[in-house]
Amino acid sequence: MKCKALAAIIPLLFLAFNYDDGRLKTVYYSSLKTLKQADSPQKIKLYYSGRRSGQSMLASDGFLFTYKNRGARDVQISGSFCAWKPERMERSENGVWYYFLPAGKDGRSLTYKYVVDGIWIMDPQNPDRVDDRMGSYLSVAEPAVKAEGRFVSWRSMGGNTVEFRLYKPDANLVALVGDFNNWNPEDDLMTKGQGGIWRLRKKLFPGVYRYKFIVNGDWQPDIYNTHSGSDDTGEICSIIEIKK
Repeated sequence: MKCKALAAIIPLLFLAFNYDDGRLKTVYYSSLKTLKQADSPQKIKLYYSGRRSGQSMLASDGFLFTYKNRGARDVQISGSFCAWKPERMERSENGVWYYFLPAGKDGRSLTYKYVVDGIWIMDPQNPDRVDDRMGSYLSVAEPAVKAEGRFVSWRSMGGNTVEFRLYKPDANLVALVGDFNNWNPEDDLMTKGQGGIWRLRKKLFPGVYRYKFIVNGDWQPDIYNTHSGSDDTGEICSIIEIKK
């Protein structure tokens, strides 16, 4: 597999946007310049134009790596996919560094680290890691997005960060409410992603919290969370416990 930086690719000249086609998140290259948040490695389909004016649009499946650090002067990525030779990452106007790696054919997991102003670090957004047998760890990206199916609930992402998930492919608006946001429907709007799954990540202090989803105005519990209780109106709600 060749490691190829995005700097050599000419961005699209039209307005960029992202959408989800139900299988693989689609991203236009020009939208990367406006990234606001970093995330764990995402398997995407990247659309970009050719190098010459009028050349047809090209598409490539692969991984999008992102790391947010406004103060960093230089950020690189190094990993098993390029024999651990650091590759330069691009910076968005909001301080998010990004790198697109075309998909390989061997189907193996990818191990990697970021090099931030000369300092090697793990991906702070990715809880998946392996021991490097040298007193540290390597971040791991799977070779493909694992199908999560419809029966999804919350999951721990490490460091008291929780990802709330709900399969509602036909929903137009989904919000998360609970003890952690005073049951305010406007505080935690969820984002629709791959396969019709809505997601939201929150960092929660240790404790027990009640919560529900609001789907197109309808309040409902997380039916795939086996821990339930009652809200202040006596209706069924879901329970999550964050341990120290």
